[in-house]
Amino acid sequence: MQHFRIDKVSRKKLYWIFQACGWLAMLFYELINYIGLGFFNIRDFLSLMALTVIAMLYTHLYRFIINQSNFFLQTYLMQFFWMLVSWLALSVIIPLTGSLFLYFVDHKYKIGLLTLNFFMNVINWSRYLAVWLLMYHISKFLYHKARADVKQLHTALELQTAQLEILRLQLNPHFLFNALNSIRSLIITDGEQARTATTLLSQLLRHTLNYEKQRFISIQQESEIVKDYLALEKIRFEERLEYFVDIDPELFEVTVPPSILLTLAENAIKHGISKLVKGGVIVVEVKKIGEEIYIMVTNTGQLRETHEEMGRQGIGITNLNKRLKLFYETAPELRLEQLSSGRVAATIRLPIEHAN
Repeated sequence: MQHFRIDKVSRKKLYWIFQACGWLAMLFYELINYIGLGFFNIRDFLSLMALTVIAMLYTHLYRFIINQSNFFLQTYLMQFFWMLVSWLALSVIIPLTGSLFLYFVDHKYKIGLLTLNFFMNVINWSRYLAVWLLMYHISKFLYHKARADVKQLHTALELQTAQLEILRLQLNPHFLFNALNSIRSLIITDGEQARTATTLLSQLLRHTLNYEKQRFISIQQESEIVKDYLALEKIRFEERLEYFVDIDPELFEVTVPPSILLTLAENAIKHGISKLVKGGVIVVEVKKIGEEIYIMVTNTGQLRETHEEMGRQGIGITNLNKRLKLFYETAPELRLEQLSSGRVAATIRLPIEHAN
């Protein structure tokens, strides 16, 4: 509200500055003409000053009427029509008011509405009024357009925030469900491992409760989270799971949307390692290639071939793709491919400086 008041006051100041400067410039121009033609005298100077004040008052009255009406809610055609009518009316009213003012000051002055002199005055004032009306309506158009653009941006931002909140609410229960299943399977068989797993889970929850509130986190934070997650899954799978995390130290402070590595690691466990009797290996790599971050998570397994099965990526991958579209102007492509060594690779290339 305070910002709106400040904005309104500043616009009023600008209006009066341009109003005064514009009509004073007109007065100066007319005086130069009068002097150049050799017609200048004190009476003409006072008359021009009075007409300048009259013009300022009438144009200000026009502005007041426009702002108090629903003028800017009408179609552009209707706005142009009423502007044209106002231009013609003001072109007649201002010299007429000037003539009445001169008659009031000097009763010897004759008011001639059908004379050539009055007609030339109307033509002369129509030029200045055309410039004033065009400048005023163009400035109002740009102002309303800017307000509409800002409102649209706010709406888009609110929608984006709401979408991210929905995706995060989906992500946390999904991860928590998997982690609790891991601990549940250990409680009866290995109490010590269950306690270790509980500690890892508490660390993961502490991380997620904090970083999920942020739009971007550092790659170093993301790597610590995925290490905790894989250590937790290592306890559940025991010798069936081996994992390696290789992060380029140069990228530690670079920021990315949260949960990228965690989601890819979860997907590798769910669709890869958990389906293999002998288990396998997960490798998480983050490297810098040119001006891009190259993320690759590989796991032992086979990529399903049918289009229908490949489309069943699960909530984690689906949400990750949606979130990448929200964060980046050009959405990075998540690629799943089968490597010749009997391993599946999930790769993403991200710009080092995020766009949004």
